[in-house]
Parts: sequence; structure tokens; C-alpha cells
Amino acid sequence: AARREAARRLVAELLVELAARRDRLADSEDDEAALQVAVERLRADVRSREQACVDALLRLYRFRTDDARMADLPLADGRWDDDLFNPETLRQMGVRLGTGAAAGAAAGVGIDLMTGGLTLGAAAALGAIAGGLWQTFGHYGERLAAKLRGRRELTVDDAILRIVALRQRSLLVALDGRGHAAVKPIELDAGREGAAANADPVSARWRKDALPDAIGRARAHPEWAEADGSHKDEAIAELARALA
Repeated sequence: AARREAARRLVAELLVELAARRDRLADSEDDEAALQVAVERLRADVRSREQACVDALLRLYRFRTDDARMADLPLADGRWDDDLFNPETLRQMGVRLGTGAAAGAAAGVGIDLMTGGLTLGAAAALGAIAGGLWQTFGHYGERLAAKLRGRRELTVDDAILRIVALRQRSLLVALDGRGHAAVKPIELDAGREGAAANADPVSARWRKDALPDAIGRARAHPEWAEADGSHKDEAIAELARALA
């Protein structure tokens, strides 16, 4: 029971830190090419952080990457086989892009662009209302940013947080039900297409329902991405319960 709780806290901490992550763009990164570099940098960091959580879970359950029993886990050589930011991964897991859909199309799937406190999608709508200022992504910095001048930041889209929660929880289920003396291969619902209807209630909530309030609180605390802060542990505990 203690190990199970520790595992959930590892995943909850991962979710809190990803939700809190904000990468501020320098004024020199106004052009599309620079933005693409910044997006890929954030995506690489998110992949690395998710993998670090996978590694920690495997250590917690005393699994090694060369362990024969690894073949029974939803991993390939200790890593997720599907790229977290591949649109096909979202489709297979039954998750749709949310607020970051416009940013995903223009900059990189799963990464949302915020400027002046607005997401790219909201800014696009505002630009249209203001007289058709929104034309293409390339015009964003030239025409609309003058009205929304302020901090421009990249954040991780809610859809990616859902995928992370679903994947890590599927690993928790596999690890928790797979003792080292087990010989029968596990059967795992990882949320693939065709299995969504049979998903367990917890996975179904992470797939379709509103995200836990702790995610929203983490969004408001960018310092939680790097270090402990006031009430961060409360948010982690709340998300650990939501994974149970």
C-alpha cells in the first residue's frame, strides 16, 4: 500500500510540474523559426521529464530495463513506444486537443502559446473581432502582438497532461498487478482505440472529464515546475488521490 501511494505521488508530482511549466519567449524569438525551436525544446523537456518518472516507477517496483518481465509492461526497452506529441497518440488514447488546438496546428501539437495572459486560440478570436487582424501564424507577431504586448509563454496543453496521466496510470496498473513471481502475461487497457468504452472509471475521467482543480492551481504557480512552493504538496496529494 505504501509503495502504491508513493507511485501515485511520483505521477502526481510529474503532472503538477508539467502543468506549472511556462517557458517565456525572448523578444528575439518573434519569428516562426525561433518559435519552432522553442516549442521543440519544451517538447523535449516534457518527454525527458515523463521518462524520468517512468524510470523512477520501475526502480520503485524493482524492475530493470534488462528484466525479462519488462516485456509484459506497456513499454519498449523501458520507454513508451508512441511519441507523446504525435497526433496519432492523442487519437488512439481518445483525447482531443483543447485550448492549445490552434497553437498545435501552428507551432507544435500539445504546446500552447500564451501572450498577454491569453492563449493563442483566444487571441485569434480577439483578433477576428478587432477587424480581421488574425490572418496567419506568421502575422501574429506583426499585427496582433502590438495589441497584446506582454509576456509570451509556452505551456503544456491540457490534452498532453491527460495523455501523461493515462499512460503513467496504465503503467501503475501493470506494475502494481505484476509481482516478480508472476508468470502469466498481464492484460492492459492503455486506452487504445476500441478499448475506450471498456476503460476503467478512473481512466475515463482523465480522458473526458474536467481536469482536477489541482491542475489549474499549478498553472498559476510556475515556480512549482522547478522547486517546492507553498501548497504544492497539497496539489500533489490531490492528484495522487485522483489517480487512485
